[in-house]
This record gives sequence, structure tokens and C-alpha cells, in this order.
Amino acid sequence: MRNRLFLLVLFFLPATGGYTQCKPETIPFQGGEKITYIAAYNWGPVWVDAGEVTFAVENVEYRGQPAFHFKSTGTTYKSYDFLFKVRDYYDSWVNPATFQSYDFKRQIYEGGYMLQNNMSFFPKLGIALSNTKRPDKPIKTDTLKLEPCCFDMLASVYYVRSLDLRGMKEGEKLPVTVLIDDSIFRINVKKLGTEIKENRDGKRYSCIKLSATMDEGTIFRKDEDVNVWITDDENKIPIIVEAKILVGTVKAYLKKTEGLRYPVTSLIKN
Repeated sequence: MRNRLFLLVLFFLPATGGYTQCKPETIPFQGGEKITYIAAYNWGPVWVDAGEVTFAVENVEYRGQPAFHFKSTGTTYKSYDFLFKVRDYYDSWVNPATFQSYDFKRQIYEGGYMLQNNMSFFPKLGIALSNTKRPDKPIKTDTLKLEPCCFDMLASVYYVRSLDLRGMKEGEKLPVTVLIDDSIFRINVKKLGTEIKENRDGKRYSCIKLSATMDEGTIFRKDEDVNVWITDDENKIPIIVEAKILVGTVKAYLKKTEGLRYPVTSLIKN
């Protein structure tokens, strides 16, 4: 049940190479960019628009250094709160030259479940310090070893957009390693090809289609794929994400974009 709104949009992210070598190939976003998704759930024949997920970028100074400040929220609509209220908040500060994280914070409330996590990265030492607070439990402190191309949750979202997805061969698989609270998650991503995908608003896009197979024990079913359609242009924006989860099916649809760096050339005009 936990993380359903946010992780749906997150867990498709490929990365390659060693941790200290994971520099962005290009920067397809800019400060002021904001992307909003509608999260819809399916139980049997009924689809419900349950909430929204947003991703935003700011250019800031952090610890006296230039930084990207990535921000994300996942919230249910108030009309849905009585069934399963969600209020998730995420912040990540990242070195724009190396894409190494400085700090990461998340605070979540999901159906009565609460969690706070603060994470600080020390790439020269190859470690991250994670402090996690769960309800009625003392703060848990962990030292996590940074594996090759190991990112926090939000840095992963933006780093993938810097990669050459067009250059991936159809059927090619890439790994992703993401730090979540006090654990490391591994995901295998495969490029399925390119296709025209229609969003729920009726707009059609030329897209790169990816699938991701989750580790056992996540919110997703074992051996089930998450499918993602990403704009085949310089912005590389996920248009639709869909997955089967433990209690049904969930989709995220692109609602709106603001402050994009490049024109959306993947949009097919009628």
C-alpha cells in the first residue's frame, strides 16, 4: 500500500557505469520546470482518479555550491481522503555537474502510515548516512554503501532523462540502483521499442516504451512489469506509467507541464 502514488512514476529508471562516473550526458530540464500527473486506480471495472503527483526543479545554492533542488509531492484528492489519504513530500539537492546527491528528504503520510527519512551522501567515502523515523519506533541510523550509479529517489528520476534512450537497442536491458530509506533496490529495465501513445487528454505522442521488472518484496507483484511511455524528444518526459500492484492496477497520466527547456516535438499534430 505504501508509496503507490509516487513510486509508480519512479521505478523505471535505468543507469549505467560507476557511481563517480555517472555524469549527465545532457541536461534536458531547467529551473522552473514542473510536471504534473493524475494517479488513477482500478478495482474491477471501476477507475478512480485518486490524486496527483508533481515533479519540480529549481536552481539554487546549497552548501555554498550550485545545485539542483528537485521537489516532488504525491497527494490524494480531498474527496478520496476518507478512503486512503496520502500526503507525500520529497526533496533532493544534487550537484549539477556530477549528479551526485548532497542530501535527500522525504516525509510521507499514507493511510495512517507515517515515515520520515533524511539521507546525506558522501561520495568520496562511498557511503550515504540514512536516518529513518517510523511511528512508535526510535530513529534508525544506517550507513549504506554506494553501489555503481546509486542515486536517491528524485535524482534517479532526473538522471534518467539525461541518458541516450534513443541509443538503447530494442530488447536491451539496463540496471538501476535506488536508495530508499534504509535499503537498496535493484530494477531491470528493458527497451521495448517506439510507438505512438495517446494520453487520456487525447493528445498523441511519439514515445520510447520501457518496461521495468521490480525486486520481489516491493509494492508491485512479483514478475510483473511496469510499463512507461517517454516522449521521444529532447525533454524525455514520461507520458503514461502503468503497473499492477498488490491491490489492483494503477496508472499515471500526464496532466500538464510548465517551464520545459525544449519544444515538445514528439507531439503529433492532427
